[in-house]
Amino acid sequence: MLEHARRVLAAFQRGQAGYRPDRIAAQEVVQLASNVEPLRVLDTTFAMFLLQDRQPRQFRSDAAFRFQLVRRLRGLTELNAGSWYNHKTGKTHKAYRELTPRAVMVFGQWVADALGGVGLYLAKLEREQEEAKQQQMRSLAGALEALQ
Repeated sequence: MLEHARRVLAAFQRGQAGYRPDRIAAQEVVQLASNVEPLRVLDTTFAMFLLQDRQPRQFRSDAAFRFQLVRRLRGLTELNAGSWYNHKTGKTHKAYRELTPRAVMVFGQWVADALGGVGLYLAKLEREQEEAKQQQMRSLAGALEALQ
């Protein structure tokens, strides 16, 4: 994904015509890769896929899931937020710079294409482990009931 983003940015630097949301998403991918450890990106991505599997009603659609996935990934770096000091309250405030919806969808699609299969597989494994644990608890409860 990072190499693809770099190719998109290189084509833009050479003056080639391209899709603006692709360029914006590529800039965000490069920024994320240069400021956040890859393991944190993977953990966050897989955690979002587990959340989607555990609480499917949390997201209205796949597009809504991808939008939140991108927001969580961009939240790993401080570069997407500006801050200012409010003299009246004596506090520092943050304002997050949002991407255009098309750029978010491009970025989300790239992440889903690159890591979505693994995320879904991990969610399936987690579900199977939970079911096996519940089955074991039911059989233990049945055995204890039989002893009485």
